Amino acid sequence: MTNTKEVKGVVVNPDGTHEVRLFKQLLDYQKAVHGTIEAVRLYDYNGLEVACAYVDDEGLLKQYPLNTMASAISFLFGNTPHLVGSVAIVGNSDDEGYDTDIPDYLLTLIEKISSRHNLES
Repeated sequence: MTNTKEVKGVVVNPDGTHEVRLFKQLLDYQKAVHGTIEAVRLYDYNGLEVACAYVDDEGLLKQYPLNTMASAISFLFGNTPHLVGSVAIVGNSDDEGYDTDIPDYLLTLIEKISSRHNLES
C-alpha cells in the first residue's frame, strides 16, 4: 500500500541493471513496472516480512523477459523464483500497512550483484 510520503526503493531491470528511486504514489510503482502492480511479499526465515517486490500483474501474459536477479532475490526470501519484467522493491509494510524504505542490507546486496547501474533515468 502506498502513502503520501516518499519511499526509497530500487527498480531491478531484466538486463541486470538497477535504479534507486523514490516512490510516492501508485503511479510511480506502475511506471516502474510498466503496468498494473501486484505485490510479492519477501520474508526472512523466521516468517517476518522484510520487503515487498512489485511486479506487473500481467507480465507473463505480455511475455516480459525473465528477470533473473529479481527472481533470485524472490527465491532467497521464500517465493517463486520466476519474476518477469522490471521489478520495484521497497521495504516491508509498517504498522499502518504503508510501504517503508528498502532495507540498507537488501539495497547493498542488489548493488553488489547488479551488472551495473542503469544510467538512463
